[in-house]
Amino acid sequence: MAPAAAAAATAAPANAAVFRDQANKVGARNCADLYEALGQGLTRGAAFSVKTETDQAAPDAHLVRGLLGLTYDQPDLKGSAGGVVVAAPGQGGCEGYLVRVAPFQKPCAEVVSLLPAGSTAGQPLLGVWQYQLAGNQGQALMIPSGSTCVVVTLSGMTQRH
Repeated sequence: MAPAAAAAATAAPANAAVFRDQANKVGARNCADLYEALGQGLTRGAAFSVKTETDQAAPDAHLVRGLLGLTYDQPDLKGSAGGVVVAAPGQGGCEGYLVRVAPFQKPCAEVVSLLPAGSTAGQPLLGVWQYQLAGNQGQALMIPSGSTCVVVTLSGMTQRH
């Protein structure tokens, strides 16, 4: 599979359709709206750069994926993070997923207070804390790393045609 790619470094306004534009540029139009929604969710509150790829020969028949570098300047999260956005066509629509990896400069026990109210703890996975985020927002894995915490956020969406 030869990838088709588009890249953008952006500090674009929140309403800019960077992800949809890139999906359209590489020919992945079927799932462009879902790709946009996932991308907007992943990048909320961050400056970011994204590289979008898909199969060059049949972009609408394969997944469209974005690799992201993010920079946060928020009270509880400052610095770099990474992310992946994937949207793929399926029967009757598209399915997609986002993954964000963000290092917090505080222990996981303190980061827990930043989760949406109503989030619930799951069974730990070999020392990795697991949470179901409130409001059907996905899941979070918290990985202790010395005195800091790496948070992996996961969330999926579907779009029916």
